[in-house]
Amino acid sequence: MIKLRAIEFAGCLMLATCLPSGQAFSQETTYYQGTSWTIRMIKKEMGNVSSEGAYCEVKTTSFEPRSVVLQSSPSKEAGMYRTILKLRKSGWQLPIGATAKVKVGNPFKIGSGGQIIEGPPMTFMVESSDTMASLFADHDPSWQLEMANAVFNGIFVRTKYGSTLLIDFIDGNEPPWNPESFEKFEQKFSYKAFEQCLSDLSQMAADPAQGGSTPLSSTSPLKPSGSVEGETSPASPLASGQPADEPQAIDASEQWHFNAEKEDWGETCFAETQVGDTKVGFMGSPGKDLVGYVEGIFKGDTRATWHVDDEPAYVSDGGQSDYFGWHEFGQLPADLLDQISTGKELAVTGAKGERVVVGLTGATQAASKFKACFNKSAAASTH
Repeated sequence: MIKLRAIEFAGCLMLATCLPSGQAFSQETTYYQGTSWTIRMIKKEMGNVSSEGAYCEVKTTSFEPRSVVLQSSPSKEAGMYRTILKLRKSGWQLPIGATAKVKVGNPFKIGSGGQIIEGPPMTFMVESSDTMASLFADHDPSWQLEMANAVFNGIFVRTKYGSTLLIDFIDGNEPPWNPESFEKFEQKFSYKAFEQCLSDLSQMAADPAQGGSTPLSSTSPLKPSGSVEGETSPASPLASGQPADEPQAIDASEQWHFNAEKEDWGETCFAETQVGDTKVGFMGSPGKDLVGYVEGIFKGDTRATWHVDDEPAYVSDGGQSDYFGWHEFGQLPADLLDQISTGKELAVTGAKGERVVVGLTGATQAASKFKACFNKSAAASTH
């Protein structure tokens, strides 16, 4: 299990190459610069108009004349990312459009009999004379999670045996590659930096000023229907007696709530919050394990990182519940309940880039009631 603790890192370094109006330029923001990898956001523009949008990039820095690049950009679905793995080597001289089979990392599954089933190679397409690219979403859906985990773990997690990011070219005669993973001391904040880049990318995609889609306007240049000139609208702050700059109250559905229900297996405790169509929460029965759940974000079997502010992060495997319909995640420690009691926001990030961030308003009371319910003896809960 990957267990990361976030450490505050130095402010982002902004690099920009400006060209005359009408010409393309690239704006780069560096989130982390390590011994072997760098994490940055790249935004390509044509004058003042975004031509290719923005993406977060994790790229090798000490593997020349080769490089391994992971690029994630926002997809049309909120909280989802389009992730591409690119392999580059100076002097390759490849024909554009050609394809090659490449095994990246060690994707595997455990079969019903306990045997290890190795994953298939990834298919890369040549996009320039020295670069091949592979889009995760193009692969067999039944293996996408394992492939993503093999790549991300190969980049961010170094084992005692060294890097697990072994790149084996099935076709042709290119020797295997084995770039170094992030150093162990870098694991504490490199993944946090990547998460921050994705978070900033999502906000940028939703911000009209940054080229995102424009939300429905709550204002209008027209008078309200039936109003008389000089008449104050009943909906205005002045008419209600409230100051115009009074902060908007948090929607009740976005606060955390506690509930206890009798389910088929006995008393079950719930602490949850809902933002729009997305629900995040925890459930558990006395004497049983703590389970986290997310509704409205994930599809199929997945793996997600649960992270409160700058506290330790926890990785958990999950799948869709036949009973509730949401995605459930086990292997979560009770410490997570203490974190949400004192934290400001909880982020749940999937292996494929899916992400939801919820505030922790009301979580202190909800978590306290949840722990009292959850810590009852199993015998007491049946009476």
